[in-house]
Amino acid sequence: MWKKLLTTVAVATLCFGSAGAQQSPNPPQEGSVIQANYDFDQTIYNSCISRISNGSGPAYVGCIDQELRRQESAMQFFYTELLKQEQYQKWNNGKTLASGNIKDMNDQYIAYRDRLCSMFAIGMMNFYQNIEWGRKECMMKVNDEMLRRLQRFYGESLADFSHFNDFDPGTI
Repeated sequence: MWKKLLTTVAVATLCFGSAGAQQSPNPPQEGSVIQANYDFDQTIYNSCISRISNGSGPAYVGCIDQELRRQESAMQFFYTELLKQEQYQKWNNGKTLASGNIKDMNDQYIAYRDRLCSMFAIGMMNFYQNIEWGRKECMMKVNDEMLRRLQRFYGESLADFSHFNDFDPGTI
């Protein structure tokens, strides 16, 4: 029972509890949950959107492009941090992002995201002023989901539940 409760609390904290915290450009602190310089509340993006007065698609796309760059940087950060851990180096077949499972996974993720969002943009063409706006907004939302997953993987890989009496590493 304690194991389930602690796991639920840990996952909730990783996914929701710290999501609103603005991240500083300082290097990660050991033991902190979010280790990336990424603001899951997208404060900069929301500020950019709020300054758009004419409601034009290209203006929205400009704000989204900036957020996409921040997201891609955060993903690279998470991948790099994960590769500092031996278990991920083994899984990746090396310590580099230039080859291995992480590169392959990221390449496939990008292909999936781009195709999914291209299809989304076609379906939502009447809602958005142009296809590019819908496609990129979709990309931003899918990236956000991926970042939350990477955050969870990273946070859970650093967690130490070994001090709990009912901890059994084979059951997680």
